[in-house]
Amino acid sequence: MIKVTRRDRIMLAVGGPVLLIFLVFQLGIFPLLDKRSQLRRGIETREDSLVQMQDLQARYRELHGKANALLDQLGSREANFSLFSFLEQMAAKSEIKQNIAYMRPSTTASDGPFRESLVEMKLQEVTLKQLVDFLILVEAPEKIVALKRISIQENTQRKGALDVIMQVASLDRNTEGT
Repeated sequence: MIKVTRRDRIMLAVGGPVLLIFLVFQLGIFPLLDKRSQLRRGIETREDSLVQMQDLQARYRELHGKANALLDQLGSREANFSLFSFLEQMAAKSEIKQNIAYMRPSTTASDGPFRESLVEMKLQEVTLKQLVDFLILVEAPEKIVALKRISIQENTQRKGALDVIMQVASLDRNTEGT
């Protein structure tokens, strides 16, 4: 049998409980604390995700409301509305129809509820007043018509006259996407 001295017994009496406490902490308490902190981080991550989802939901509702308002506005616009003919009428009203070099209509493909109709126009030898009068008539929010792009240059042949290339856009219901 092994002879255990008093010093060894004291060491065992002190070391045993210390080892037991170490094992309890290492195998019981520390894993619980780690799991708890992992759960807290997971909860914080999910809370952040929830806030993002709520923000996205609010933005979706806002955009959906605007889209519905736009659909209502499209519904109140005359059924046979044509951007091309609208621009011709406004050119006649502002007395620049004779200054139109060309008008090129086009539409953009869309898979949503709307499609964009575009007309590119070139006006030659118009005065600034004629251009401003025409633009005031063309910018028609109630008709969902807006100026998308404009390029203005001074006419080289007639002093005080302008050459203008503009792109006018309007939204229509997308009959293909629905």
